[in-house]
Amino acid sequence: MDLIKADYNTVIKFGNKEDLLSKIEMENKTISDIINIPDKNGVSLLEKALISRKFEIAQFLLDCGAEVNIVSIEGCNEFHYIAANINSVGAVDVAYELLDKGVDLSKKEKKFGNTALFTLCQEVLKRRSTEGIKFICKCLQSKPNVDENNKLGYNVRKILEERGTDEMKNLLEEI
Repeated sequence: MDLIKADYNTVIKFGNKEDLLSKIEMENKTISDIINIPDKNGVSLLEKALISRKFEIAQFLLDCGAEVNIVSIEGCNEFHYIAANINSVGAVDVAYELLDKGVDLSKKEKKFGNTALFTLCQEVLKRRSTEGIKFICKCLQSKPNVDENNKLGYNVRKILEERGTDEMKNLLEEI
């Protein structure tokens, strides 16, 4: 990859943390100068890292103070973007960090009206992992709205009642 020609989104997608740092230095900038720059679709560099499964870069951006709860043109926030990769190595650790930083579990994306939690539940339950299940349980402990229907009439409660673990179902009873 040609760091001179590549934009920051491309560096994140195809490079690594060292490439990102080299690009910043090459342009005589600091991380603060670029950290919250969205692309034309409103996707932040942090979100691009989540989409690209670059969790080391995502963690670095979070450690450097990247803003969270950035909503793209599609209505997606960080949880929508990490969901597809939630079972990848390193994803759940970053997801916990996002949860601690207050990323909105109830944010609805525009296409289907799925909340971030709905999207996370769908993906965790596709390929169940102990870490993913524990993360969903942690999300449920904050008592989010689990009854908000998407455009097809489904919600988190329905998904978890049908496919969730016993622990998830027990947590649902408290909400």
